[in-house]
Parts: sequence; C-alpha cells; structure tokens
Amino acid sequence: MERYYLSVDGGGTKTELLLARDDGSVVYKERCGPASVKSVGEAAALENLREGLQTLWRQVGFGPEKVAHSVFGLSGCDTPGDAAVLTQIVESLEFSEGTYTLCNDGVLAFYAGAEPPGMVLIAGTGSIVVGVDSRGGVTRTGGWGYGFSDLGSGYWLGSQALREALRFCDGCRSWVPWFPAIAKALGADSLDHLPQAAADITRSDTVAALASVLLDWPEPEPLQQEILAAGSKYLAELLVANGEKMAIEPEKPLRIVLAGGCMRSKAYAHLVASRLPERLREAVVAGDRNISPVEGGIRMARLAIGRGGAPAGTAN
Repeated sequence: MERYYLSVDGGGTKTELLLARDDGSVVYKERCGPASVKSVGEAAALENLREGLQTLWRQVGFGPEKVAHSVFGLSGCDTPGDAAVLTQIVESLEFSEGTYTLCNDGVLAFYAGAEPPGMVLIAGTGSIVVGVDSRGGVTRTGGWGYGFSDLGSGYWLGSQALREALRFCDGCRSWVPWFPAIAKALGADSLDHLPQAAADITRSDTVAALASVLLDWPEPEPLQQEILAAGSKYLAELLVANGEKMAIEPEKPLRIVLAGGCMRSKAYAHLVASRLPERLREAVVAGDRNISPVEGGIRMARLAIGRGGAPAGTAN
C-alpha cells in the first residue's frame, strides 16, 4: 500500500500544503490564505485551512485517512496555550491524535534547509530563530508577537515604513521618494489618502506586505537604508542569542539557513550575515530557493513514522 505524507506550512501571509509519497515525490501542492491565529484570528485561520485541505482532497480523490502522518507547522504556535487552540483547529479538520505533528512553522523551515546542529532564521511576516543541536535539543529566540517582538521582520519593516510616511502626511518630516509607493500598496490614490487607508488596516499581513517597498526599492535611499540596517541588526542579534543557548559541539559543523520572504532580498540577507561574529557568519549557507519550508514538514513526517514519534520541538 502506498504511503502518503502531508505537510502544512501556515504563516501570517499565506499557507502552503504539500502531499508527497514515501519516496518524497510530490502528489499535489496547494496554497490558501494565512493560518496564523495571531495574524488573522482563529475563525479565519480555521476557514483558510479548511478551504485549502478541501481543495487538496478533491484533487487527489481521498482524505486524511490515507495519510500516514501529517505535520502542521503553524506560525504563532509559541506556548502550551497556543498549542491547545491549534490542536482543536487541526482535530476539527478530521485529524486524530497521534496521526499528526504540531509545531511552530520555524521547525519546518529548519528541517527543510539544515541538518542538526544548525539554526534557521525566518524573517517573513514575523521573525524567529529555531535551532536544533546534534542531540535533538531545540531552542528558539524571538517570534513572540508582531507588535512588540518579531523585530526585523516584514511586519516590523512595514511598520517603520508606514510610520515615516504618516509622519510626512502629518507634516512632521520631509518627503522621501518611496512614500507614494506605500500609499499605492495600501490602495490609497495618493499620500493625501494614506492616513485613512492606514486607519482601516485590520490585518498584520497588510502591514507586512509594505516591507517589499523597502526591500525592492531600486536605488539606495538614506531612510530606507537606515531602516534596513536596524532590522538586520535585530535579526543578527536573534541568531547570536540563540547560538548561545544551544549546546554546540565545536568539532561539528554548524549550518545557518536564512529563510522567509524578507531573506529573498539578497541585500537584506547580506546585511544580516555581515553583522554576525565570524564563526556564525561562516556557518551561513545560501538557502536553496527551490526548497520551500513546507518540504521540511514531509521530512519531519517521515522521521515521525520512522521513530514512532514526532521530532524534537513538536507536539502530538
């Protein structure tokens, strides 16, 4: 009987689903809306997951009963309370206890890009560092909430950009050439209408999307460079702090993968790496752009079946 594995990578901006066979070959891929409860709320996260899974099951002609193991890597799975809420969501989608693994989405990204010992920095809507040492111990740093943590992330960058554009609208600072792009990204006709558009924001992924204005701006501009420099400093600090928490054996090579939407900017990724101490800087590997974090969930599912339990740092 053919064995199938399911991986769900639920972030603050989108969710990717991947169904694969035992040999790793892809059966079907699907994408749906964000599954981060902290980004869009419990009801929307559940509905997005339900829609994505229903589409997947329709396409393949069967349901979760034929999946040997599933992995749900969900942004915002940070505390036992978070895990309890997300467990209810997953099990309401017809996954029973023992048939799936629940973890923070950062764990998926680690297994997609690195072998222990190593760390992965994810800078997408939010930011987090996850490390796994050679004995399977898991550490994490950052990612505690968009409004007060997740520094250097898409949400943080977008917030800084929007803040400065609104200061211009209020007459508190001088004009910068990328301010109109912020207004356009929010659907405002002009900077005159930016304050109202900003006042109507209800979702964190709307703010995070503004980061692309800074990351993709074609010419270096002083304020843009100042914001990116500050963000890269925060992200480098996460890596350094997490490295100090890990039980790293000097004789074993360490790998650091830079992942997430913000790290698709080579310039921003370079800024982060340049701020690391030499040993960590040398450990940074270029993430394979053809490998998505959702693929790490397939590897985790296969490990779970092989070990008779979930990989370290996970639940269920």
